[in-house]
Order: sequence, then C-alpha cells, then structure tokens
Amino acid sequence: MRIGVIDADLLDKGTRHPNLALMKISAFNKKKGHSVTLLRSYSGLDSYDKVYISKVFTYTNVPGGAASLPNVLIGGTGFFDDGGECLPDEIEHHMPDYDLYKDYANDELKQGRNRSALSDYLDYSVGFTTRGCFRKCSFCVNKKYDKAFKHSPVREFYDPTKPYIYLWDDNFLAYEGWESILDDLESTGKPFQFRQGLDIRLMTDRKAARISKARYQGDYIFAFDHLEERELIEEKLKLWRRHSARTTKLYVLCAYNSHDEKDIENTFERIKILMKYGCLPYIMRYGSYKDSPLRTLYIQIARWCNQPQFFKKKSFRQFCEANQDYHKSKTTTCSAYQSLVDFESAFPEIAEKYFDLRFDEENQYGNDYGYGRKYAHKHSCNICAGQQQSWEDAFLGIMPLHQAIGRYFRKDMDLQCLSYTDVACVRYSKEILADWFCESLLAMTLSEVFGIVIHNMCPEGVFASNIPQFSNIRDVYMATPQILGLSGQSITYEDLGTYLDNGKDKGKVAQRKYGENHAKLATLLDLAVISAPGNLYKVTLSVFGTAFNKRTANEKRELAARLLLRVPIIQRILIDALLSEVDIENALSCLAEKTRKRRSPNVAALLRFISGELGEETSIMRRVLDNIRGWR
Repeated sequence: MRIGVIDADLLDKGTRHPNLALMKISAFNKKKGHSVTLLRSYSGLDSYDKVYISKVFTYTNVPGGAASLPNVLIGGTGFFDDGGECLPDEIEHHMPDYDLYKDYANDELKQGRNRSALSDYLDYSVGFTTRGCFRKCSFCVNKKYDKAFKHSPVREFYDPTKPYIYLWDDNFLAYEGWESILDDLESTGKPFQFRQGLDIRLMTDRKAARISKARYQGDYIFAFDHLEERELIEEKLKLWRRHSARTTKLYVLCAYNSHDEKDIENTFERIKILMKYGCLPYIMRYGSYKDSPLRTLYIQIARWCNQPQFFKKKSFRQFCEANQDYHKSKTTTCSAYQSLVDFESAFPEIAEKYFDLRFDEENQYGNDYGYGRKYAHKHSCNICAGQQQSWEDAFLGIMPLHQAIGRYFRKDMDLQCLSYTDVACVRYSKEILADWFCESLLAMTLSEVFGIVIHNMCPEGVFASNIPQFSNIRDVYMATPQILGLSGQSITYEDLGTYLDNGKDKGKVAQRKYGENHAKLATLLDLAVISAPGNLYKVTLSVFGTAFNKRTANEKRELAARLLLRVPIIQRILIDALLSEVDIENALSCLAEKTRKRRSPNVAALLRFISGELGEETSIMRRVLDNIRGWR
C-alpha cells in the first residue's frame, strides 16, 4: 500500500518535536512492506491507500475536508481530549522510524535553518518509559489513566546511533519502579531528559540524589501551578537544592481560573518564591489570557521570565524600561512599558510589592558555594548531621576513613561546610580537620584512592560548564591557591588572571577569561571557592586550599593528582574505561563537535598528569588508563 502520514502541528504553525505516534505507525507499515511518506501538504490525499493525520494541539488547523475523507485516520490530543483510541500494541511497542523526518530536516538545513532547531528530529531516541498520572489536573489533557505504570523498556525505542534520549513520560516520579528505569537509562551511557518535566511534589532525598547525579541533559524542569501548594513546593525545593546547584526551571501556569489582578499577584508571588531558591520560572499562559484586559501584561511577564538573560539581571520594571529605551519612537510608549504603567496606576500595592524584585537579590543560593559543589548553600549543611556522619565522626574514627573519602569524592561531604559560623556538627577547628584530611589522602597511594572512589562513585553529570579549560596545570594547583592565600580575601577573575599571567598586557577580557578558567578547575579540585556577590564572580581560598598551601611542592602535586578524581569528566572517563575502551572526544558528547576538539587536549593533559603520578606502579588504574584513547 501507499501510505501517507501528516504531522498537522508541523504543517500549521510548526513544531520542533517529531510526532512519536506517526514514527511508530511508519515503522510498523514499512516492516509490512508498505511505502510510507511524510506528506508536506493536504493535497492529493485520495491518491493514497491510507493517510494518518495526527495533531497534539487543539489550536492546530486541519482543513475541514481532509479529516473526513474515507481513507483518512485521525488521532492525537489535538483531535480528542484523551488522545483518542490507543495504538494497537504491535504498533505502540514498535521501534520508531527515526528516518521519517530525515528528508524534511535535510531540506530545512539546505534552506539555511540552524541545525540546533532540528536537533529533536536528528539526535534523539524518543519514547515513554511510563504512562499515566494520578493527579488529573483540570487543565491537563492527561486524564486517561488513574496512576503511573510501566509502559515500555528503554531498549524498545533506544537507537544507539543517536547521541541523546528524551522521554514524554506523564509523571515519571509517580511510578514506584522509577529507580530501575533510571538504571536502564544510565546503562545506555547517553544523556537524557524528561520533556514534560518531573513532579517536584513527589521528590524524596533518594530521588533527588539519583536524579541530580544522572547524565541529565539540559535544565531540570518541574512545575509550580498552585500557590496553595507553596509550603510543599518550598520544602521540596530545599531538599532538591541540597543535591543540585544546576539550573532548575519550574512551569508557572497563569490565567487559568481567572485572568485579573488577583491572578497577576498570584503569579508574581510564585515567581518571588522561585527567585528565593535560585530557580527560573517559565510562564505558561492558559489560552483564556487572550480574553483578559491584562493580555499585554501577561505577554510581558512571559517575555521577562522566559528569557533568563533578562530575568537574571533585571527586575520586571527594569525589563519594561529597557524595552522603552529601545523603542523606535521617542514620542510613543512601547507595549511593555505601557502595560506596566497601566497596571501600576490601577493596582499600586501589587506593583510596589513585586515589580522591583530582582533574581540576583532574592536568590538565597546564588551568593554562596555553588560552582563545583553539591551543596549550594549553608542551609543544606545539616545533611551530614542528619545522617549522623560528620567530619568529626571521620576524624575520631567513628566513620571509617574509606567511607569519608568516598563521600568526599562523591561530594556528599564538603569541607567548606566547616567555614559556616553556625555549624554545630563538629567541635574541632576547620584547620585541624582539613590538615588531617590532607595527611590522610597523602598516606594512601593514588591507586588506593581510586579504588575507594570507584567503589563509592555515582558519577556526576558532565556538562559544558564543568569540563575544564586551562592553559597551565601548575597555575591551577600551585599558583591559584598561593595567590588566594596571600591576598587573604576574595578576588575577581580579572585580578586572578592578571596575577597568574604576571601582569602581561593581554587586555581585561583575556585576563578575566584566564582567571576564570583556572579558578574553575581549582574549584573542582576543592582548592578554591567561587561566589557571586552582587552578580560579580569572585574567588576565595577554600578550607581545603588553606591546608593544601602548607604542603611541599611534591605533596601538592600528589594531592592534585588525587583531587582530579573529583572532576566530573575525569570520573566519567575513568569509570567507563573500567569496562571498555573510551575515546576522549566521544566522552565530550555534550559539546559541539568543534568544541570537543578544543577541550580534548585539556582532558588529555589531566589524564597525563594522573599517569605521571602513578610512576611505574602496576595497578587497576594503569589498566584503566590503557583503555582510554587520545591522551598520550
């Protein structure tokens, strides 16, 4: 048969997501020997034996006559509230046809479209591991099932030639077997993400620990739909922030039950709460906002929040004022500024309360120890005491040393916590404990430390932000801690770069970048701390860095080799190399191809540094290094 399939959302307003149902229908029919074509228009449908039309969105336009033709079958939530009839099992559980959109994507590329906009069609395995949700939110189309249940194993839709995986699960964390599915996803070695977000209300310490350490691609996304749930949401965000300093977004639904000033106030209050926890709101406007006299204001709030480069740096008022500054006409008012003026005139108390809020001022998690650390804020430091496993326990031998080392390299314990003025879990000074830990690491061989690390490791996610860039490894572990120790205070990236480069006249931008790159790797080694007071990044000597500075040059080199096992990309490569050969460039899959080539020499240099400290030692670590291509 000649079969045509139509992605109605693609033909109407366009979409960045392939239609999974159509890909399964295509693969099933191709296996039966039929020809399948992704149609780019509604003309000539009667020349096909069968035509499948699917749409996700109710507002997608489909010509009236098309859906009523006798050879046409329709489906999807755009046509039916519950999505319509389920696909037969032999189609639903068929490997998707990942070539269905290939011609479309290639044609778009030839016309000059950016490849990143077509990544969903080219780079991802797509599927559902679970289906269903128990919540049945009134605004959500997902009401067909009463609970979350296992839908398909990862292997059912996993294509090993694709670099990434994304999932459409309705409420993954509501499924009791979530952890075994995470195991299956992680066994692929590919970064993955849940496109519909995760339910923060179901977060537990175990879930946060596993998810935060997974090879998750992109930002973590949750939702904050109802202000009445603020206590629960705040409790769960505190829990989440104990484990992750990564960018976290929450969908914020507005204009659903009402679209008046009370709903605007409700929306801003949720935005304020998210600012407090260093999270980004993503405004989801319910369709009824278009009927509101505040329609333009809703649009401007969404423009402000949904563009992090503005949201992180400007209050809503400053955002609207900036729009006015860029307005072409100096005699008229732009829509953004006018919406602010009109609302403030009618509801001054609400405007006074919210319009001048700034993310960088409200964020309690932005000005402490975030980069390269698991615990982003001092309010999380009670996690060690809560588990009755503190640095004091390790020092006194109550907790075995190998366990303390394992937790340190897993970043479940952070020596920097000892600098908090209100820490109550230890009686000994931070200097005594840091010196003791330095000596403990030096008393072990590098291979012994590696053995403890791999036994305890749940590798961190590797991202563009934590893949090292540096020019001189000695500037990282020798000069940076020494400069920070001599300064006795926080210094900027630019100042650090100037000191490291002996004041060479490179220009401010180059000096700042040099300082930033070396500070970041020093921080990953726990020799420094990066903070952002007033949104200006500064570097300070860490608690461990103070103890490190007391050691001899040889001891510093030995410690640096051990501390490199804290760097996520090094962890990932060494642990993967336990089982099979690893190529450095392939391990940098989160980067663009050109960037991989630039960063690979840095990663190779760190592996050579580790190898140099092994000397002639024959050990499992030497065999692991032999399994890595591209570092010699």
